[in-house]
Amino acid sequence: MNVFQQLYKSIYSPKDIAKFRFQGIGKTIRFIFLLALISIIPVAVQFVSFATNALDTLKDSLDNELPSFSIEDGTLTSENSGPVTLEKEGMTIILDDTGQMNEGNLDRNENTVAFLKNDFVVISQGHVQSSSYTLFGDSTVTEDGLLDILNSLKDLKWILIPVALSILYVFTSGMTFLKITIFAIIGVTFANVLKRNVPYRQSFRITAYSSTVSTVFFTLIELLQTRIPAAPILDWFVITVILYLVVKEIPQRKIRQ
Repeated sequence: MNVFQQLYKSIYSPKDIAKFRFQGIGKTIRFIFLLALISIIPVAVQFVSFATNALDTLKDSLDNELPSFSIEDGTLTSENSGPVTLEKEGMTIILDDTGQMNEGNLDRNENTVAFLKNDFVVISQGHVQSSSYTLFGDSTVTEDGLLDILNSLKDLKWILIPVALSILYVFTSGMTFLKITIFAIIGVTFANVLKRNVPYRQSFRITAYSSTVSTVFFTLIELLQTRIPAAPILDWFVITVILYLVVKEIPQRKIRQ
């Protein structure tokens, strides 16, 4: 049975998951990498869409609509007397050198690029990235300088995007391994309570497959751009319930007379 068949079986059959406890660890590791790949699909799609559209939109706004400004000694100054907000094709662009706005009062539900007094903030699908202007060092940066940077990024985007996604995949894979490692301890606890013979190495295997339903469910939810309150708690609850059902499918230990 290949990993895709196992993926399908793991969605609905605790009995089949219980059988996977005897397979080689290499196959389980490949399956965990597959789960990590599935889980980043929504973020990857949103990131590629935002990165490609945002560069063009921001370049056009700097060229034609935003007032002149400069960044010097880590601080933004503008010829405008107050904050400027532009609504552009599903993205909000903000320029504010007054300090009235900060990262905390930006709307995380909107795709946003904000030039604030001391920080540059990007919000994409609820994910916030903030960088200080001290990144530019002692040099003075104007909108013309930023346009040059944007043009360079635009030329390199099909190199930078795969690199960024690769880093995301490695990080997500590591976090997935960590989560399964922790939940495997819960699997051993269930086995002891239910009098099943499940050593930790087998618990690790069945925990990986018990994570399938939660991974697929939250991937679909994110693709639909739906928000679920307390999503991590629901994720842990689903994994725990399925892991319990899988352990129950394992025959009880035989008691020697």
